[in-house]
Amino acid sequence: MSTCKVGVCDRDLDYSKAFMEYVNSDTSIGFQVVIFSEINNIRNYLESRSLDLIITDDTSQCERKGSEIFLTGVKVMEMSDIDSLNRGGRGNAINQSYIYRYQPVSEICKQIKRNLTAAVESVRNISDFICVYSPIGRCGKTRLAMTLAGIDEVRGGLYVGMENFSDKLEALSTNIIYPLKMNRPDLEEVIKQQIYAERGVYMSQMSGTYLDANDVERSEIEKLKYLLLKSGSFTTICFDIGSAALGDMSILDLFDRIYMPVLRDPVSVRKIEVFMKLLSDTGHQGVLDKLTVVDVPDSEEFSTEMIRTVYRLTNGDEDG
Repeated sequence: MSTCKVGVCDRDLDYSKAFMEYVNSDTSIGFQVVIFSEINNIRNYLESRSLDLIITDDTSQCERKGSEIFLTGVKVMEMSDIDSLNRGGRGNAINQSYIYRYQPVSEICKQIKRNLTAAVESVRNISDFICVYSPIGRCGKTRLAMTLAGIDEVRGGLYVGMENFSDKLEALSTNIIYPLKMNRPDLEEVIKQQIYAERGVYMSQMSGTYLDANDVERSEIEKLKYLLLKSGSFTTICFDIGSAALGDMSILDLFDRIYMPVLRDPVSVRKIEVFMKLLSDTGHQGVLDKLTVVDVPDSEEFSTEMIRTVYRLTNGDEDG
């Protein structure tokens, strides 16, 4: 999935927040939104990070080149209270740089997508919601998941541990699954509070043990997916799922891509065959279609060899 990043700076912050939530909760739109309260904040942001397009109602610091507008080299579309189609004598060319605030959001998204050039869209090939799962153990699953989340170069990735057993004792009591199953009214805030940084990777624990994770329902993972994407904080969200952690295999179908590490010894090969036949016999063709088999190198996460493997995966160069 190609994911571009659009910065939005508007005097109506509530409007910006609502627009961000609409876009970032729908991965099919093809871009994600970061909001800013002031145009100077965008300038500061661009000193160390990148945007593919800027939308703002404040063009005072922008540079005009013919019918187009730029801020520090990034194309700008002006958010306007006036419908550009009715701006007498302006002509069609200038309409490409204007967005009429009060048109349907779906139309605004279409206009934005037309302005995201093919050259920019080809730069990034990042799945928003992915997982690493394998029916066999000791195959490099966690090392692969950590690297997939950790080398995201857009806004960073989030690693979500859903293993058979966490390696952290505190995960038995501090995790996402309990507030998720309780449907707490402050669930969104609780999820944010339980994200932490470790070894340069943003991480969270779905559960401490497969005994809890095995009880999670598809609708609950759908809600979690919505809330994680809604924030727009991460471009890549990668679940590390243990072989016994899923009671409902259809949960795998919620992910954009499923990376399945394998081993090539005879016993492991037979186990993979049994797993694939199970999916086929139980009608999970959608899961089978999303599976990508991976031979994980025998090296640590973020090693040169592991990064090379992830690069091949995310750029479509790995056989499925």
